[in-house]
Amino acid sequence: MKIKNNKLYWLLGLILVFSCETTELDLLVDPNVPTPEALDPDTNLNFIQFQLAEFFEDATESGAEAVRLEYMFNTYEINFNNTNASNSGMWSTAYTNILNEVEALIPVATTSGRSRHLGVARIIRAYTMMTMVDYFGDVPYSEALQGNGGIIFPAVDNGADVYDAALAELDLALADFANIDGNTPTFNDLYYGEDSSNSMANWTKLANTLKFKYYLNRRLIDPTGSAAGINALLATGDIITTSSEDFKWASGTSINPQSRHPYFVEEYLAANTGEYIPNYLMWALAEEKGFEDPRLRYYVYRQVNSFPTDPATLDNEISCWNDPRPTTYDPIDAMQAVPLPFCSLFGRGDGYWGRDHANREGIPPDNNKRSTFGVYPVGGRFDDNDADTINDNDGLQGAGIWPIMMDSFVYFMRAEAALYLGTSDDAAAMLEQGVRSSLNTVTSFLPNPGDFTNTASATDIDDYVANVMTSYMAASTDAERMDIIGKEYWIAMYGNGVEGYNLYRRTGAPGNLQPTLLGTGTFPRSFLYPNITVDRNINISQKPGLAVQVFWDNNPAEFIQ
Repeated sequence: MKIKNNKLYWLLGLILVFSCETTELDLLVDPNVPTPEALDPDTNLNFIQFQLAEFFEDATESGAEAVRLEYMFNTYEINFNNTNASNSGMWSTAYTNILNEVEALIPVATTSGRSRHLGVARIIRAYTMMTMVDYFGDVPYSEALQGNGGIIFPAVDNGADVYDAALAELDLALADFANIDGNTPTFNDLYYGEDSSNSMANWTKLANTLKFKYYLNRRLIDPTGSAAGINALLATGDIITTSSEDFKWASGTSINPQSRHPYFVEEYLAANTGEYIPNYLMWALAEEKGFEDPRLRYYVYRQVNSFPTDPATLDNEISCWNDPRPTTYDPIDAMQAVPLPFCSLFGRGDGYWGRDHANREGIPPDNNKRSTFGVYPVGGRFDDNDADTINDNDGLQGAGIWPIMMDSFVYFMRAEAALYLGTSDDAAAMLEQGVRSSLNTVTSFLPNPGDFTNTASATDIDDYVANVMTSYMAASTDAERMDIIGKEYWIAMYGNGVEGYNLYRRTGAPGNLQPTLLGTGTFPRSFLYPNITVDRNINISQKPGLAVQVFWDNNPAEFIQ
C-alpha cells in the first residue's frame, strides 16, 4: 500500500475550519461543526469538493490494485483485509467529510436560494453513495447522518436501496439546476472552473452521466429497465461527450501548501520510487498488439533503458529472472496470441522495470531503476529515452489530474450498453470514438510537444485506432467483442481504479488479466468493512470474506480471478 505523505492542497485551511471529529461509532454530525446559522455555504462546498478528490484517491487505489492498473503486493486476502488503509480512509472521508457536510449544507443552501450549491453537493453525495455500494455492498444510509439525537448505531441498508437513493439525489440536483436564475449565487467551482455561472451545463451532463452509470451497473439484474433508462438519456444528448466536459480533479505545482498530484509527491518529490508499474500494464501497452501503444511513453517513465545481464545483479534486483514460468501464465485462448509477461519485460531489453501482480517476494534495492508514473495522469515526466532518475523538478512538476469521469469512459460505457442491451448507439462507433478520445486526451497532455522526439503523431493514433477496429470487426462473438471493448476501456482509464473495478466484475474484461503470482486467492467481489466501523458499530457485522458480491453483480462466483 502507498504511504500517505503530506499531500493536502491549498484547502488545508478549510480542513482546519471544518475539522470533523465524527467517529464511525455513531456517524453523527460532529458537535464541533458550525451550526446552520454559522455555516458558510461557500467554504463548506469548497471543502466537500476537495474531499471528493481525497475520497477518489483512496477508492481508486484499491480498485486499481485489484485489476492490475497499479501494483498489488501480496495476496488479495492480505492486501484487502479490514485494516486496509485506503478502504478505511475512503469510508471515513465518505461519512465524515462528504455525507455529513452535504447534510449540513442542504438546509442552509435551501434557505438562501443557493441552487448551484445544492445541485453540486447532491451530485457529489450521489457519486459517493454509489461508490460506497460498489466497494462495500450494503452500507449505512437511512439510519445514518441524522445529527445529534439520531440513531447511535446505524444499521446497513441494502445496496440496491442506496443506489436508488443516489439516483433520486441526481434527479434532485437536476431540479435544483432548473431553479437557477440571474439572482442565484455562484460558487468556487474546483472541477469545471472558477466561474460557476458557466459550468452548470457541465455539472448537468455529469449528473446525467452518473445516471447512465447507475443503469449500466444494474444491467445484469434489470436489462429491460437499464436499456430504457439509457435510451432515455441518449435521447436527450445531455451527457458527457467531449473532453471539455471531463470531470477531473486538477492538481497544481505548489509545494507549500502542497498541491501536487499525490503520486508525484510519493515518487518524484521523494526522488525515490516506492511503487512499481505492473508488468502486465506495461506489456499491454508495449507488446500485446505487436507495436507500442501511443500512450506508453505518457503513462510510463523509465529511469533506465536496459536490464542487468550478469547473474549476480539479477539475483539481487530481479530475483525471479531464473524461476520457472507459472503454467497459469500460458495463453488462455486463441484471442491471446502473445504469452503474458512473467518476472519482467526482458524480451524488450529497454528497461520497462516492473513487477508481476501480487508478487510478495522481498523488495530489492532497485528504487532508481523502477519504471514509474509518467506525465499522464500524474504530471510527471514524458519518456523521451532520457533514462534519468526522477526528481521533484521533472515533467509537469505534479500538475496532473484524477480522471474521475472522462468522455472516453462514457463512449466505452455506451459501447457496452449497445452490445448487451441493444441501446440506440452503435457499439463499434462508440468503441472507435472512445479509443480516439483517450488517445487525443493523453497525447495532448504534454505541453510543448515539439521539445520531444518520441511523441505520438496523428498517424500513430490513426494506425492504433485502425488496428483496434480491425480486431473488433473480426471478432465473432459478443464475448470477444466485449473483451476488446473492455481492454481498450481498461487502458484508457489509467488513473481510475473505480471504473476498472466495476468493469471487471460486470463484464470479466479484460479477459486475460495476469493471474496472481503465487496462487489465485479470492478476488474481492466486494471489500471488507473497515475495522473502524465494525469495531465501533454493534449493528454492523463483518462479511465472511471477499467473495460477497454487491447487489448488481450476479455473475458466477468463479467468474473472475
